[in-house]
Amino acid sequence: MWFWTMSVVGDVWFGFSWLLNQLPKFNPVKTIPDMVALRRQYDLPDGTSTLPGIDVFVTTADPIDEPILYTMNCVLSILASDYPVDRCACYLSDDSGALIQYEALIETAKFATLWVPFCRKHCIEPRAPESYFELEAPLYTGSASEEFKNDHSSVHREYDEFKERLDSLSSAISKRSDAYNSMKTGEGDAKATWMANGTQWPGSWIDTTEIHRKGHHAGIVKVVLDHSVRGHNLGSQASTHNLNFANTDVRLPMLVYISRGKNPSYDHNKKAGALNAQLRASALLSNAQFIINFDCDHYINNSQKP
Repeated sequence: MWFWTMSVVGDVWFGFSWLLNQLPKFNPVKTIPDMVALRRQYDLPDGTSTLPGIDVFVTTADPIDEPILYTMNCVLSILASDYPVDRCACYLSDDSGALIQYEALIETAKFATLWVPFCRKHCIEPRAPESYFELEAPLYTGSASEEFKNDHSSVHREYDEFKERLDSLSSAISKRSDAYNSMKTGEGDAKATWMANGTQWPGSWIDTTEIHRKGHHAGIVKVVLDHSVRGHNLGSQASTHNLNFANTDVRLPMLVYISRGKNPSYDHNKKAGALNAQLRASALLSNAQFIINFDCDHYINNSQKP
């Protein structure tokens, strides 16, 4: 008898618990941050903000296994996120130490001077250009619909040229290195990989050597985009791309290239080691309160939720 009673009590309790669990689903509550209230509370008159800083870490291991275009789209979506530029920084960790990743990041920073203001002006979503331009009919939510069509075609054309420049980086670096090696190295010397400024790349070389290969090279930290200037930096009526960014903030977040030093005599701890190197560099450069980690094939699909 007691066993039957306990079974009935248990069934009643589980049924009651299930009912309590179902009740909130009939009237779900969705919380959405009030961006206007946040800006009113945290934005300062000089164009800066008191919101907590965010350091975004992007990790990539190989430019062949992880296509550069996807990595750069990830970076572009971070740079275009709707967060105060003086409180946001992006750190790209390149475990291959390849020059092509660094020069691709430089090209990305140049294209970002067009892409980011375009996104801000027209409220573009998503802010990874590859995903955005794949949309057959992108939804427009901005306030300058008359200019949008012209701006869209101009930026799309610039993006296609940007992709062509990324595709040509490998051959450009190879030709440049061959030219410098023919002038500055003797017969039998190691064939270095040369940067555009005429200095040898400290990371891994195309023609690898003992101390310039993927698993053994010096550490590299290069600031591609520095901290933004204080105050709202609005664009001009006519830019180099014939786009009007007169009332658009054209500042960009901080962008840093990192390739940690590697030596076969110690364990580099794979991705954990890369994150540790990013953490050390960010502590000196931006030292934000929050850290977000992205894989190189991810991107921000909602610019207001970085």
